[in-house]
Amino acid sequence: MSGGRGGGLLPVDRVAIGYFGCTGLIAVAFGGLSGAGIAAAHAIAVFGITRLAAWRPRAGVAAIARGAYAVLLTPLLYAELAVLNRFLTQRYFDATVQAWDAALFGGQPSIGLSASLPWLPFSEVLHLGYFAYYAIIPAAILGVFATRGLEAMQRTALAVAAAFFVSYLIFMFFPVAGPRYEFAQIGGEIGEGTLFGIVHGILEAGSSKGTAFPSSHIAASLAGVLAAGREDRRWFWLLLIPELALTAGTVYGRFHYAVDALAGILLGLLVCAVLRAADAGARGARAAEGGQPAG
Repeated sequence: MSGGRGGGLLPVDRVAIGYFGCTGLIAVAFGGLSGAGIAAAHAIAVFGITRLAAWRPRAGVAAIARGAYAVLLTPLLYAELAVLNRFLTQRYFDATVQAWDAALFGGQPSIGLSASLPWLPFSEVLHLGYFAYYAIIPAAILGVFATRGLEAMQRTALAVAAAFFVSYLIFMFFPVAGPRYEFAQIGGEIGEGTLFGIVHGILEAGSSKGTAFPSSHIAASLAGVLAAGREDRRWFWLLLIPELALTAGTVYGRFHYAVDALAGILLGLLVCAVLRAADAGARGARAAEGGQPAG
């Protein structure tokens, strides 16, 4: 799905336009004056994306920015979710997710995991794993660009962006605050760890309430790892251990409920499966039009 058809828009452009369109409509319909402002900003974003269609750099930083701009925008879009998820409901659904955890795991793993393994070195490793999120996605996108080229990078960035956007839409309709807001922070020796302090400090400074289910960290990074691995198997194996540590760290550090992590895994898998099927369909259609077998 490297783009080139449909008026020059790349697949990532269409996905981004769909996200901005959906959130803009919800904002203007339910958000009052603040929603109108968000909708206007999203309309400007859509216009800007359509203007990008003719811009097709083939190498360097410009090519990376063109293919991965939607991923680069996700921190800004994440920041507005604390406002957007108040337009449709004033409640948070933590009690529901806690009940799911209790039914599936017989308790609350986001409390029990750190309580049963209160070992500082282990905690620091898992907090490093959680912090690795900030490296996994860039490594997947840039690594594939370096080893497999532009179109492979575009497909990888598309998977990451799609996982983010689907997560963000779920946050709007089903906001969950998460264990950080519902349960006491981990104390004792674990709470004195260096990496513990760094990770929790970052979240205190930049977290949007209501964005726990599913874990977008897991969904987007896993989508990146799987998409990169499809392009170049080496990247899957290089990023697999950090991805596993991230997944465990989200629950151990009380950043997410266990069900949040499970939903993030399922979403990452689903996004990659859907995009792979769409890519295969597009390749088959092009082959049929050209009289060539799909390769």
